[in-house]
Amino acid sequence: MRTEIEALQKENKKISLAQIAKEIGAEYTEVLKNAPNVREYPRERIEDLFETLRGWERVFLLLVTEGFVLEINDKFPKGFYGHGYLNFHDKDSSIGGHLSVGRIHSIYLVDDIMFGRRSCSIKFYSEDRKEIFSVYVPRNEKKELIPECLESFNNIV
Repeated sequence: MRTEIEALQKENKKISLAQIAKEIGAEYTEVLKNAPNVREYPRERIEDLFETLRGWERVFLLLVTEGFVLEINDKFPKGFYGHGYLNFHDKDSSIGGHLSVGRIHSIYLVDDIMFGRRSCSIKFYSEDRKEIFSVYVPRNEKKELIPECLESFNNIV
């Protein structure tokens, strides 16, 4: 599958991983696992990842449901554990809620193309291969990826 993905990316520089999944008839998460421009992040290091995100001036958080795409552009919140959830409550962020960290099965660092532009995101998936939420490297007023956040994204190990 990796060879097929690489060939499609070489053939069309503006093809997204989602388009590749449709074209080859594969699940999107299978494409993520095999794409050369995607890294899987260890779940057991999620706190390190969240700490990195808190260092960004802001994030672009995306939550997609069957009938709604929710976009929040703000500072990544601090949280605390209680009742089986990571509870995001931070006076410096409008992002709030309760995350069942134990239900996160896979985390992918994705360098992709969206609407013809480079897009970098961190995608969180459940065991049933459904996306829980994504955090994108934010853009500035010129619609360019914010350089400091992009550098931080590239340095996540």
